[in-house]
Amino acid sequence: MRCANVLCALATLAAPCAGYARASAGGARVPALGGARIVVRAPARLAIVARGSGGARWRRPLVAHAASDAAHDSASKPECGLANPTLCGPSTSSSFLQRLLAWQEVGGGGAVLLCATALSLALANYGPTSAAWLRLWSAPRGLTVAGHALSLRGWCNEGLMAVFFFVVGLEIKQELRTGSLRTAKTAILPCIGALGGMLTPMAVYAAVNLSGRFAGGSLAALAVPMATDIAFAMAIFSLFKSRMPSSASAFLLTLATVDDLGAIIVLATCYATGVSAPFLGIAALTTLALALAGRRQARTGADVRVFAAGGAALWWCLLRAGVSADIAGVVAALCVSTRATVDSEPVTERLIHRLSPLTTFFIMPIFALANTAVPLAQALGGKAGAAVAPAIGVALGLLVGKPLGIFGFTWLAHKLGVARMSTDMSNAHLAVVSTLGAIGFTMCLLLTEVALPPAATPLPKLAVLVASAVASVVAAAMMRFGLAVRDPAPAPAA
Repeated sequence: MRCANVLCALATLAAPCAGYARASAGGARVPALGGARIVVRAPARLAIVARGSGGARWRRPLVAHAASDAAHDSASKPECGLANPTLCGPSTSSSFLQRLLAWQEVGGGGAVLLCATALSLALANYGPTSAAWLRLWSAPRGLTVAGHALSLRGWCNEGLMAVFFFVVGLEIKQELRTGSLRTAKTAILPCIGALGGMLTPMAVYAAVNLSGRFAGGSLAALAVPMATDIAFAMAIFSLFKSRMPSSASAFLLTLATVDDLGAIIVLATCYATGVSAPFLGIAALTTLALALAGRRQARTGADVRVFAAGGAALWWCLLRAGVSADIAGVVAALCVSTRATVDSEPVTERLIHRLSPLTTFFIMPIFALANTAVPLAQALGGKAGAAVAPAIGVALGLLVGKPLGIFGFTWLAHKLGVARMSTDMSNAHLAVVSTLGAIGFTMCLLLTEVALPPAATPLPKLAVLVASAVASVVAAAMMRFGLAVRDPAPAPAA
């Protein structure tokens, strides 16, 4: 039944792709910057985005221009001078935020996440600290919420990850309204690739677990290898972006966004147990109230406190209802209007700008510390045999199914004329992006945690870590040795 639920949830993603398939596909010319307004965009896709008077957009990386932009801002202020030196340049907190965002752009988030993973694995497997480290995350901690005694790992997965999903939801809505998902011609091909990247790994997992060749065959973790970790994937991509076309970056971002949406749908619909209808009804009413508040604030101006309070209430209702409470974040985010503003700045852009460093450098590393505390002795021996089939299915689903699905579906759609790949993107570039899509990590670990009983999670978690590491190394090697450095693109006309 759960397998059927997963497939039904994925069917909801096929409808937009089918709709896009009826539209024509093609590349778009990059407009000039006349009359542009500069804003900062989302975490994994951090860039300076300029909007012209006609709504046209142009993007450039933040890091390369941070110094010149700061100097221009300082020089443009009439008060800035020797008499008032404190008025020149950004405040300390703003400067610190900009440094975090700039570090995030060049893959700093992936580096911190990697360090947190290595630290957690080391502490979980070093004799003097192993027992205490594992007990730290598994013992009940803090307040009991309506009879739910959450462990520290539970607070991380159900609580902190709600903030992570809030940022993901804001990114998805931003992409749907003003980004790479706003038109059929820019969204159809990565959308089809993402669909292949979800269905094929699940097919590989099912084949392994139904073959009967490995112990512990189970379809409970069927959805685990379907997700892509956008933070890690973009961190690896950013190290070799001089060898990749800009269209490859947009393709990967869109693909990962659709992947996240698919994983969220599966998490919400397929892994809910003992659902309480009354609290689910209250959650639905809370969502309706948030949506109405979003529509109203589109006209009157945004008040973030409304969504903070409403999101907290929704989180509590979902927890009581027996549904993964962390999805309250994405539901609340989708209720925020992209037309609502704070000090003439779109509230979605402001929230992404301010919350993305929190999720990248605080929440994600804590998630890694909590969920990669895998004792290798337990994962590789003892009761590990009961989870051999799920672990092999997850590993092969990521390493074989994910690249094969993304590349195969995209190539086939291009050959059949359903969509067109950008002219500056070759099959070699598509192969790299497909391999980067096999980096599962965050969402795969979260799905493993909710799909399998605690005793069966160590080996599949280890499979996720190993598969993600192998995919990272292979993708990096493909970009480093298989692709030449590209000539820098000419600057857009002023």
